[in-house]
Amino acid sequence: MNHTYWLNKIKASLAPSTGCTEPAAIALNAATARANVKGDVKRIVARLDAYLFKNAMGVGIPGADERGVSLCVALGVTAGDPDAGMNALHTVKAEQLAAAKILRELVTVEIAEEARGLYIETTITTGEDEVRVITSGEHDCIARIEHAPFTPFTEHAAEAAEAAHEGSLGEFIEFARTCPLEELTFLRDALNMNRVVYYRAMEEGLAHHVLPNMLLQDGSLYAQAKKMAGTASYARMHGIPLPVMTATGSGNQGLTLFLTVDAAARTFNVSEERLLRALACAALANIYIKSFIGPLSSVCACGVASGLSASIGVVFLMGGGEKEMLQASRNILGSVSGMICDGAKEGCASKVALSAGLAVEAACLAMEGGGIHAQDGILDDSFDRLIEHLGELVCVGMGSTNDTIVHIMKDEKVRRPNC
Repeated sequence: MNHTYWLNKIKASLAPSTGCTEPAAIALNAATARANVKGDVKRIVARLDAYLFKNAMGVGIPGADERGVSLCVALGVTAGDPDAGMNALHTVKAEQLAAAKILRELVTVEIAEEARGLYIETTITTGEDEVRVITSGEHDCIARIEHAPFTPFTEHAAEAAEAAHEGSLGEFIEFARTCPLEELTFLRDALNMNRVVYYRAMEEGLAHHVLPNMLLQDGSLYAQAKKMAGTASYARMHGIPLPVMTATGSGNQGLTLFLTVDAAARTFNVSEERLLRALACAALANIYIKSFIGPLSSVCACGVASGLSASIGVVFLMGGGEKEMLQASRNILGSVSGMICDGAKEGCASKVALSAGLAVEAACLAMEGGGIHAQDGILDDSFDRLIEHLGELVCVGMGSTNDTIVHIMKDEKVRRPNC
Protein backbone atom coordinates (compact mmCIF):
# COMPACT_ATOMS: atom_id res chain seq x y z
CA MET A 1 0.00 0.00 0.00
CA ASN A 2 1.34 3.45 -0.90
CA HIS A 3 1.92 6.26 1.54
CA THR A 4 -1.31 8.03 0.52
CA TYR A 5 -3.33 5.11 1.82
CA TRP A 6 -1.65 5.18 5.24
CA LEU A 7 -1.87 8.96 5.35
CA ASN A 8 -5.62 8.83 4.81
CA LYS A 9 -5.94 6.12 7.49
CA ILE A 10 -4.32 8.41 10.04
CA LYS A 11 -6.42 11.41 9.03
CA ALA A 12 -9.62 9.37 9.25
CA SER A 13 -8.70 8.25 12.79
CA LEU A 14 -8.38 11.80 14.12
CA ALA A 15 -11.22 14.20 14.89
CA PRO A 16 -11.68 17.11 17.31
CA SER A 17 -14.22 16.70 20.10
CA THR A 18 -15.36 19.10 22.80
CA GLY A 19 -15.71 17.13 26.00
CA CYS A 20 -15.70 13.38 26.41
CA THR A 21 -16.61 11.62 23.16
CA GLU A 22 -19.57 9.72 24.64
CA PRO A 23 -21.55 12.77 25.88
CA ALA A 24 -20.60 14.53 22.64
CA ALA A 25 -21.93 11.64 20.56
CA ILE A 26 -25.15 11.47 22.58
CA ALA A 27 -25.65 15.21 22.29
CA LEU A 28 -25.02 15.12 18.53
CA ASN A 29 -27.57 12.35 18.11
CA ALA A 30 -30.19 14.13 20.22
CA ALA A 31 -29.54 17.47 18.54
CA THR A 32 -30.04 15.84 15.15
CA ALA A 33 -33.35 14.39 16.30
CA ARG A 34 -34.54 17.76 17.59
CA ALA A 35 -33.59 19.45 14.33
CA ASN A 36 -35.79 17.01 12.42
CA VAL A 37 -38.89 16.85 14.59
CA LYS A 38 -41.88 19.22 14.53
CA GLY A 39 -43.73 20.45 17.59
CA ASP A 40 -43.13 20.65 21.32
CA VAL A 41 -41.31 17.76 22.94
CA LYS A 42 -43.53 15.41 24.94
CA ARG A 43 -41.23 12.43 25.45
CA ILE A 44 -37.64 11.37 24.68
CA VAL A 45 -36.32 7.82 24.74
CA ALA A 46 -32.57 7.27 24.41
CA ARG A 47 -31.16 3.79 23.89
CA LEU A 48 -27.40 3.16 24.06
CA ASP A 49 -25.08 0.20 23.83
CA ALA A 50 -23.72 -0.86 27.23
CA TYR A 51 -20.16 0.34 26.59
CA LEU A 52 -21.22 3.83 25.58
CA PHE A 53 -23.73 3.99 28.43
CA LYS A 54 -20.95 3.13 30.87
CA ASN A 55 -18.70 5.89 29.56
CA ALA A 56 -21.40 8.56 29.74
CA MET A 57 -22.74 7.79 33.23
CA GLY A 58 -20.43 9.90 35.37
CA VAL A 59 -18.20 12.04 33.18
CA GLY A 60 -18.19 15.83 33.06
CA ILE A 61 -20.28 17.51 30.36
CA PRO A 62 -19.03 20.73 28.73
CA GLY A 63 -20.98 23.73 30.02
CA ALA A 64 -22.85 21.71 32.66
CA ASP A 65 -22.54 21.60 36.44
CA GLU A 66 -24.27 18.23 36.74
CA ARG A 67 -23.80 14.84 35.09
CA GLY A 68 -25.71 11.87 33.80
CA VAL A 69 -26.88 10.33 30.54
CA SER A 70 -30.32 11.94 30.69
CA LEU A 71 -28.72 15.39 30.97
CA CYS A 72 -26.47 14.60 27.97
CA VAL A 73 -29.60 13.85 25.95
CA ALA A 74 -31.53 16.88 27.17
CA LEU A 75 -28.59 19.21 26.62
CA GLY A 76 -28.25 17.89 23.09
CA VAL A 77 -31.85 18.94 22.50
CA THR A 78 -31.61 22.40 24.09
CA ALA A 79 -28.03 23.37 23.21
CA GLY A 80 -26.61 20.84 20.75
CA ASP A 81 -25.39 21.95 17.33
CA PRO A 82 -26.30 19.17 14.86
CA ASP A 83 -23.89 20.57 12.28
CA ALA A 84 -20.85 20.65 14.55
CA GLY A 85 -20.12 16.92 14.71
CA MET A 86 -18.30 15.94 17.88
CA ASN A 87 -18.18 19.61 18.87
CA ALA A 88 -21.97 19.58 19.27
CA LEU A 89 -21.67 21.09 22.77
CA HIS A 90 -19.10 23.74 21.87
CA THR A 91 -21.29 26.57 23.21
CA VAL A 92 -23.67 25.89 26.08
CA LYS A 93 -25.43 28.94 27.53
CA ALA A 94 -26.82 29.18 31.04
CA GLU A 95 -30.42 29.34 29.84
CA GLN A 96 -29.90 26.25 27.66
CA LEU A 97 -28.53 24.32 30.62
CA ALA A 98 -31.47 25.41 32.78
CA ALA A 99 -33.89 24.27 30.07
CA ALA A 100 -32.07 20.92 29.81
CA LYS A 101 -32.43 20.28 33.55
CA ILE A 102 -36.18 20.67 33.18
CA LEU A 103 -36.35 18.65 29.96
CA ARG A 104 -34.48 15.67 31.36
CA GLU A 105 -37.59 14.78 33.35
CA LEU A 106 -39.05 13.73 29.99
CA VAL A 107 -36.04 11.56 29.12
CA THR A 108 -36.00 7.78 29.50
CA VAL A 109 -32.62 6.05 29.10
CA GLU A 110 -32.32 2.37 28.21
CA ILE A 111 -29.48 -0.01 27.37
CA ALA A 112 -29.88 -1.47 23.88
CA GLU A 113 -29.14 -5.08 24.72
CA GLU A 114 -29.29 -6.11 21.06
CA ALA A 115 -26.54 -3.68 20.00
CA ARG A 116 -23.35 -5.43 18.99
CA GLY A 117 -21.27 -2.32 18.45
CA LEU A 118 -21.33 1.38 19.23
CA TYR A 119 -24.99 2.42 19.13
CA ILE A 120 -27.11 5.45 20.04
CA GLU A 121 -30.81 5.84 19.33
CA THR A 122 -32.87 8.90 20.27
CA THR A 123 -36.63 8.98 19.69
CA ILE A 124 -38.40 12.29 20.25
CA THR A 125 -42.19 12.33 20.42
CA THR A 126 -44.19 15.53 20.10
CA GLY A 127 -47.89 16.25 19.75
CA GLU A 128 -47.62 16.13 15.96
CA ASP A 129 -44.52 14.12 15.06
CA GLU A 130 -42.14 11.35 16.10
CA VAL A 131 -38.53 11.12 14.92
CA ARG A 132 -35.83 8.52 15.52
CA VAL A 133 -32.11 9.09 14.92
CA ILE A 134 -29.58 6.26 15.05
CA THR A 135 -25.80 6.51 15.42
CA SER A 136 -24.01 3.29 14.55
CA GLY A 137 -20.43 2.03 14.44
CA GLU A 138 -18.66 5.34 15.12
CA HIS A 139 -19.40 8.21 17.49
CA ASP A 140 -20.32 10.68 14.76
CA CYS A 141 -21.84 8.29 12.20
CA ILE A 142 -25.54 9.16 11.90
CA ALA A 143 -26.83 6.03 10.19
CA ARG A 144 -30.54 6.82 10.06
CA ILE A 145 -32.98 9.73 10.48
CA GLU A 146 -36.64 8.72 10.13
CA HIS A 147 -40.17 9.72 11.02
CA ALA A 148 -42.65 7.21 12.45
CA PRO A 149 -43.60 4.55 11.59
CA PHE A 150 -40.06 3.25 12.02
CA THR A 151 -38.47 0.36 10.16
CA PRO A 152 -36.33 -2.24 11.97
CA PHE A 153 -32.65 -1.39 12.25
CA THR A 154 -30.71 -4.55 11.45
CA GLU A 155 -27.21 -3.27 10.79
CA HIS A 156 -25.88 -4.44 14.17
CA ALA A 157 -24.44 -7.55 12.54
CA ALA A 158 -22.46 -5.40 10.14
CA GLU A 159 -21.01 -3.45 13.05
CA ALA A 160 -19.86 -6.65 14.69
CA ALA A 161 -18.09 -7.93 11.58
CA GLU A 162 -14.38 -8.30 12.10
CA ALA A 163 -12.49 -5.12 11.30
CA ALA A 164 -9.72 -5.21 8.74
CA HIS A 165 -6.36 -5.74 10.45
CA GLU A 166 -4.26 -3.88 7.92
CA GLY A 167 -0.53 -3.41 7.78
CA SER A 168 2.43 -4.48 9.85
CA LEU A 169 4.79 -2.77 12.26
CA GLY A 170 7.47 -2.79 9.57
CA GLU A 171 5.15 -1.00 7.14
CA PHE A 172 4.24 1.60 9.74
CA ILE A 173 7.92 2.34 10.38
CA GLU A 174 8.67 2.57 6.67
CA PHE A 175 5.79 4.97 6.10
CA ALA A 176 6.87 7.18 8.99
CA ARG A 177 10.43 7.32 7.70
CA THR A 178 9.65 8.04 4.05
CA CYS A 179 6.40 10.02 3.87
CA PRO A 180 7.05 13.56 2.57
CA LEU A 181 7.27 15.80 5.61
CA GLU A 182 4.86 18.40 4.24
CA GLU A 183 2.11 15.76 4.23
CA LEU A 184 2.48 15.20 7.99
CA THR A 185 2.00 18.79 9.11
CA PHE A 186 -1.62 18.08 10.10
CA LEU A 187 -0.15 16.13 13.01
CA ARG A 188 1.40 19.36 14.28
CA ASP A 189 -2.04 20.96 14.35
CA ALA A 190 -3.45 17.94 16.20
CA LEU A 191 -0.64 18.07 18.75
CA ASN A 192 -1.08 21.81 19.29
CA MET A 193 -4.79 21.31 20.01
CA ASN A 194 -3.95 18.85 22.79
CA ARG A 195 -1.14 21.04 24.09
CA VAL A 196 -3.65 23.86 24.60
CA VAL A 197 -5.76 21.62 26.85
CA TYR A 198 -2.66 20.73 28.89
CA TYR A 199 -1.63 24.39 29.24
CA ARG A 200 -5.15 25.38 30.36
CA ALA A 201 -5.20 22.54 32.87
CA MET A 202 -1.90 23.71 34.34
CA GLU A 203 -3.17 27.30 34.53
CA GLU A 204 -6.19 26.10 36.48
CA GLY A 205 -4.05 24.08 38.89
CA LEU A 206 -5.52 20.70 37.99
CA ALA A 207 -2.25 18.75 38.02
CA HIS A 208 -2.46 18.10 41.76
CA HIS A 209 -5.55 15.95 41.16
CA VAL A 210 -3.36 13.50 39.24
CA LEU A 211 0.19 13.61 40.63
CA PRO A 212 1.78 14.34 44.03
CA ASN A 213 4.08 17.34 44.42
CA MET A 214 7.09 15.04 44.38
CA LEU A 215 6.39 14.12 40.75
CA LEU A 216 5.13 17.56 39.73
CA GLN A 217 8.52 18.96 40.70
CA ASP A 218 10.41 16.12 39.00
CA GLY A 219 11.87 17.07 35.63
CA SER A 220 12.43 13.51 34.44
CA LEU A 221 10.85 12.22 31.24
CA TYR A 222 8.80 9.74 33.27
CA ALA A 223 7.29 12.51 35.40
CA GLN A 224 6.79 14.93 32.50
CA ALA A 225 4.92 12.38 30.40
CA LYS A 226 2.65 11.53 33.31
CA LYS A 227 2.04 15.22 34.05
CA MET A 228 1.29 16.29 30.49
CA ALA A 229 -1.02 13.44 29.51
CA GLY A 230 -2.64 12.94 32.92
CA THR A 231 -3.35 16.60 33.65
CA ALA A 232 -4.86 17.19 30.21
CA SER A 233 -7.03 14.11 30.66
CA TYR A 234 -8.29 15.33 34.03
CA ALA A 235 -9.29 18.67 32.51
CA ARG A 236 -11.16 16.94 29.71
CA MET A 237 -12.96 14.51 32.02
CA HIS A 238 -13.89 17.41 34.28
CA GLY A 239 -15.73 19.03 31.38
CA ILE A 240 -13.35 21.79 30.26
CA PRO A 241 -14.98 23.43 27.20
CA LEU A 242 -12.01 23.03 24.85
CA PRO A 243 -11.68 20.71 21.86
CA VAL A 244 -9.34 17.73 22.06
CA MET A 245 -7.92 15.88 19.08
CA THR A 246 -9.18 12.36 19.50
CA ALA A 247 -7.50 9.23 18.21
CA THR A 248 -9.63 6.28 17.02
CA GLY A 249 -12.71 7.83 18.63
CA SER A 250 -11.25 8.68 22.05
CA GLY A 251 -10.03 11.97 23.43
CA ASN A 252 -8.04 10.33 26.21
CA GLN A 253 -6.33 8.11 23.68
CA GLY A 254 -5.50 11.19 21.61
CA LEU A 255 -4.03 12.90 24.67
CA THR A 256 -2.04 9.81 25.67
CA LEU A 257 -0.71 9.27 22.17
CA PHE A 258 0.26 12.84 21.33
CA LEU A 259 1.37 14.24 24.67
CA THR A 260 3.46 11.24 25.72
CA VAL A 261 5.47 11.36 22.50
CA ASP A 262 5.65 15.15 22.83
CA ALA A 263 7.08 14.88 26.34
CA ALA A 264 9.79 12.56 25.05
CA ALA A 265 10.56 14.83 22.10
CA ARG A 266 11.04 17.74 24.48
CA THR A 267 13.29 15.72 26.77
CA PHE A 268 15.45 14.44 23.92
CA ASN A 269 15.35 17.82 22.14
CA VAL A 270 14.63 16.24 18.77
CA SER A 271 13.60 18.09 15.63
CA GLU A 272 9.97 18.71 14.77
CA GLU A 273 10.39 16.47 11.75
CA ARG A 274 11.40 13.53 13.91
CA LEU A 275 8.50 14.25 16.27
CA LEU A 276 5.94 14.26 13.45
CA ARG A 277 7.34 11.06 11.99
CA ALA A 278 7.22 9.38 15.40
CA LEU A 279 3.59 10.47 15.81
CA ALA A 280 2.76 9.04 12.38
CA CYS A 281 4.24 5.66 13.30
CA ALA A 282 2.45 5.67 16.66
CA ALA A 283 -0.88 6.66 15.11
CA LEU A 284 -0.80 3.74 12.65
CA ALA A 285 0.07 1.31 15.44
CA ASN A 286 -2.87 2.65 17.46
CA ILE A 287 -5.27 2.13 14.54
CA TYR A 288 -3.99 -1.41 14.11
CA ILE A 289 -4.43 -2.32 17.77
CA LYS A 290 -7.93 -0.82 17.96
CA SER A 291 -8.97 -2.97 14.98
CA PHE A 292 -8.50 -5.97 17.27
CA ILE A 293 -10.15 -4.68 20.45
CA GLY A 294 -12.90 -2.48 18.97
CA PRO A 295 -13.86 1.19 19.51
CA LEU A 296 -15.10 0.55 23.08
CA SER A 297 -14.19 -2.39 25.28
CA SER A 298 -13.79 -3.75 28.80
CA VAL A 299 -10.13 -2.72 29.01
CA CYS A 300 -8.61 0.72 29.21
CA ALA A 301 -7.36 1.40 25.69
CA CYS A 302 -5.22 4.25 27.00
CA GLY A 303 -2.90 1.54 28.28
CA VAL A 304 -3.11 -1.27 25.76
CA ALA A 305 -3.61 0.81 22.58
CA SER A 306 -2.57 4.46 22.76
CA GLY A 307 -0.08 3.89 25.58
CA LEU A 308 1.50 1.00 23.72
CA SER A 309 1.52 3.02 20.50
CA ALA A 310 3.04 6.01 22.26
CA SER A 311 5.81 3.73 23.49
CA ILE A 312 6.46 2.75 19.87
CA GLY A 313 6.62 6.45 19.02
CA VAL A 314 9.14 7.08 21.80
CA VAL A 315 11.32 4.23 20.52
CA PHE A 316 11.15 5.85 17.07
CA LEU A 317 12.32 9.15 18.58
CA MET A 318 15.26 7.38 20.19
CA GLY A 319 16.35 5.77 16.93
CA GLY A 320 15.13 2.27 17.70
CA GLY A 321 13.66 -0.12 15.18
CA GLU A 322 11.15 -2.93 14.97
CA LYS A 323 13.00 -5.14 17.47
CA GLU A 324 12.95 -2.47 20.18
CA MET A 325 9.34 -1.52 19.40
CA LEU A 326 8.24 -5.14 19.83
CA GLN A 327 10.05 -5.34 23.15
CA ALA A 328 8.45 -2.07 24.32
CA SER A 329 5.06 -3.52 23.34
CA ARG A 330 5.73 -6.62 25.42
CA ASN A 331 6.75 -4.44 28.34
CA ILE A 332 3.38 -2.68 28.12
CA LEU A 333 1.13 -5.72 27.69
CA GLY A 334 3.08 -7.67 30.27
CA SER A 335 2.11 -4.95 32.75
CA VAL A 336 -1.36 -3.49 32.09
CA SER A 337 -3.19 -5.79 29.67
CA GLY A 338 -5.92 -6.39 32.26
CA MET A 339 -6.56 -2.77 33.31
CA ILE A 340 -10.34 -2.41 33.09
CA CYS A 341 -12.41 0.46 31.71
CA ASP A 342 -15.03 1.33 34.32
CA GLY A 343 -16.51 4.33 32.56
CA ALA A 344 -15.33 7.82 31.73
CA LYS A 345 -14.70 10.14 34.69
CA GLU A 346 -11.88 12.18 36.25
CA GLY A 347 -10.31 8.98 37.55
CA CYS A 348 -9.40 8.11 33.97
CA ALA A 349 -6.65 10.71 34.29
CA SER A 350 -4.82 8.41 36.70
CA LYS A 351 -4.95 5.61 34.13
CA VAL A 352 -3.76 7.99 31.42
CA ALA A 353 -0.87 9.14 33.61
CA LEU A 354 -0.01 5.52 34.41
CA SER A 355 -0.09 4.65 30.71
CA ALA A 356 2.07 7.62 29.70
CA GLY A 357 4.67 6.92 32.36
CA LEU A 358 4.76 3.23 31.53
CA ALA A 359 5.05 4.04 27.81
CA VAL A 360 8.30 5.98 28.23
CA GLU A 361 9.61 3.51 30.80
CA ALA A 362 8.88 0.57 28.48
CA ALA A 363 10.52 2.33 25.54
CA CYS A 364 13.69 3.26 27.44
CA LEU A 365 13.98 -0.23 28.90
CA ALA A 366 13.61 -1.77 25.43
CA MET A 367 16.31 0.53 24.06
CA GLU A 368 18.61 -0.79 26.79
CA GLY A 369 17.86 -4.36 25.77
CA GLY A 370 15.75 -5.14 28.82
CA GLY A 371 12.17 -6.01 29.56
CA ILE A 372 9.64 -8.80 29.79
CA HIS A 373 10.42 -12.06 28.00
CA ALA A 374 8.38 -13.13 24.97
CA GLN A 375 7.47 -16.42 26.67
CA ASP A 376 5.69 -14.72 29.56
CA GLY A 377 1.91 -15.13 29.78
CA ILE A 378 0.02 -13.94 26.70
CA LEU A 379 3.11 -12.37 25.12
CA ASP A 380 4.83 -13.41 21.91
CA ASP A 381 7.92 -12.86 19.76
CA SER A 382 5.77 -11.51 16.91
CA PHE A 383 4.04 -8.11 17.03
CA ASP A 384 1.09 -9.38 15.01
CA ARG A 385 0.51 -12.39 17.26
CA LEU A 386 1.00 -10.24 20.35
CA ILE A 387 -1.86 -7.98 19.31
CA GLU A 388 -3.96 -10.96 18.21
CA HIS A 389 -3.59 -12.37 21.72
CA LEU A 390 -4.72 -9.05 23.16
CA GLY A 391 -7.77 -9.06 20.91
CA GLU A 392 -8.70 -12.58 21.96
CA LEU A 393 -8.29 -11.68 25.62
CA VAL A 394 -10.53 -8.62 25.31
CA CYS A 395 -13.20 -9.84 22.89
CA VAL A 396 -13.46 -13.49 23.97
CA GLY A 397 -11.98 -13.89 27.41
CA MET A 398 -13.49 -10.69 28.83
CA GLY A 399 -16.77 -10.89 26.93
CA SER A 400 -18.98 -10.59 30.01
CA THR A 401 -16.73 -8.23 31.96
CA ASN A 402 -18.49 -5.11 30.75
CA ASP A 403 -21.88 -6.39 31.92
CA THR A 404 -20.44 -6.84 35.40
CA ILE A 405 -18.86 -3.38 35.38
CA VAL A 406 -22.12 -1.73 34.30
CA HIS A 407 -24.08 -3.70 36.91
CA ILE A 408 -21.75 -2.52 39.69
CA MET A 409 -21.78 1.08 38.46
CA LYS A 410 -25.58 1.21 38.22
CA ASP A 411 -25.93 -0.32 41.67
CA GLU A 412 -23.55 2.27 43.14
CA LYS A 413 -25.48 5.13 41.52
CA VAL A 414 -28.67 3.88 43.15
CA ARG A 415 -27.04 3.24 46.52
CA ARG A 416 -25.11 6.52 46.58
CA PRO A 417 -26.89 8.90 44.17
CA ASN A 418 -24.92 11.95 45.28
CA CYS A 419 -21.48 10.44 45.12
